[in-house]
Amino acid sequence: MFWGAAKVTVDKTSTGKGGVATAVGRGGAVHIADVAAHAGVSIATVSRALTNPDRVNPATRARVLEVVRALGYMPNVSARSLRAARTRTVLVMLPSFLTPFFTVLLKGVDDALSELGYGLLMGSVHEHDQAVRLVDMTAAGQADGVLLLDGRIPRGSARSLAELHVPIVGVSVPLPGDAPVVLVRERQAAAAAAAHLLALGHRRFGYITGPAGNHVDAERWAGYAATLAEAGIAPAAIHRFPGDFRVETGRAAGRRYLALPDRPSAIFAASDMMAIGFLKEVRGAGLAVPGDVSLVGYDGIEFADYCEPVLTTIRQPREAMGRAAATLLVRLIEGQPIAPEERRPELAAELRIGGSSGPAPAS
Repeated sequence: MFWGAAKVTVDKTSTGKGGVATAVGRGGAVHIADVAAHAGVSIATVSRALTNPDRVNPATRARVLEVVRALGYMPNVSARSLRAARTRTVLVMLPSFLTPFFTVLLKGVDDALSELGYGLLMGSVHEHDQAVRLVDMTAAGQADGVLLLDGRIPRGSARSLAELHVPIVGVSVPLPGDAPVVLVRERQAAAAAAAHLLALGHRRFGYITGPAGNHVDAERWAGYAATLAEAGIAPAAIHRFPGDFRVETGRAAGRRYLALPDRPSAIFAASDMMAIGFLKEVRGAGLAVPGDVSLVGYDGIEFADYCEPVLTTIRQPREAMGRAAATLLVRLIEGQPIAPEERRPELAAELRIGGSSGPAPAS
């Protein structure tokens, strides 16, 4: 395709990010030739930087991407799709690379994609600039579809991921609109944790929360609190310790717990990592688990099996979650018919009883 030369109008009173002047191409739109002119490279180099970055000098590619962000340039994905076949690649956007929960889930994703003839790219949207880069990569046609693992629709340099009209599937957290999502029956699983502790005779309860406003935390709290309420334990009587799924906040919850004059005899943590942090803190202070306090986590990560005592936990079907999400996304990419009931499959989690929960201590 012949691009021709662009007429670039520069507003000299303002500059974009990184000192790049704001530009307007033909008809007020920004075109690839505008990017090339401002970056001081050829149109072919801009194209390679966006679609085959490994073939471009890193410094040149960084300069091109800086101009792309500053000008708000977006490739014409529809036109590109007419000229090129699918990449047969899926992008997975992670909230963080540091959470052990995702390891087995990603194995399920990768195994399913491999069987279906697709490759896998991964990137974290924990930082804003990283999210922008991943959305821009998608806009440039480097992935046929996206798996979102934290429920947020990130923005690129000019448009949000939703505006790119690429297939998107969520995992664990519903997405805005009617985007397909693979869910876990969080309330039922948390209810099982509460029922287990009630059966052991506990009447004083605590809960270590996830981040404020987090969907899965809200579901887990709802299932836990509702089951305890049925047994006569009002939600207001459950001591809540703030957390964010990380081990550090579990340790902080342990310190708050130790400072209480009337401690709960049973604690349910919204993630295994927080449960492990709590366990370390209270055992370090000389408390017996489960003799003094029983503890239940959530996720079923591998580390839970190596605690002392082994952690009682809700084990999520992480590999099945990844497989289901990847398979659903490929069906969307390939235009296969998907029934309404198939767009939001719900998988069951199960209670795995370890050594960290036991009978309530004598009053």
